[in-house]
Amino acid sequence: MGDVAAIRQGYGVMHGTCQGGMPTGVHAALSIIRALKGKQPKAFRFGYHHTPVSLGRHDAVVQFTRPDDSPRRICLTGRMAARYKETVTASPWPTYGRMKKMPASGAFWPRGGRFTRVRDAR
Repeated sequence: MGDVAAIRQGYGVMHGTCQGGMPTGVHAALSIIRALKGKQPKAFRFGYHHTPVSLGRHDAVVQFTRPDDSPRRICLTGRMAARYKETVTASPWPTYGRMKKMPASGAFWPRGGRFTRVRDAR
């Protein structure tokens, strides 16, 4: 669970990033709770937003993506990308604080729509 999970989605297996770490961790916890109540765990679905890469303290590249992690036309580079990545990297702390106050808020993340539906093998 977390950012080391290898979870199959409609577009393939999720790669290990912090972007999917919190949603997969929360999903694992919710699945355990459902199992303890005698219910079937729900399927996990997740869609990506971007792929950020640091290139030093003041330089980065951020490629915005579709939910299946395929690239969109827009990207950020340079200082703007570095600021964006720094903001995103710091975001788990406010999210964690919110989840401590309102645990159910951790159950909401982008599911990716049609990109993340796993099709039945035929």
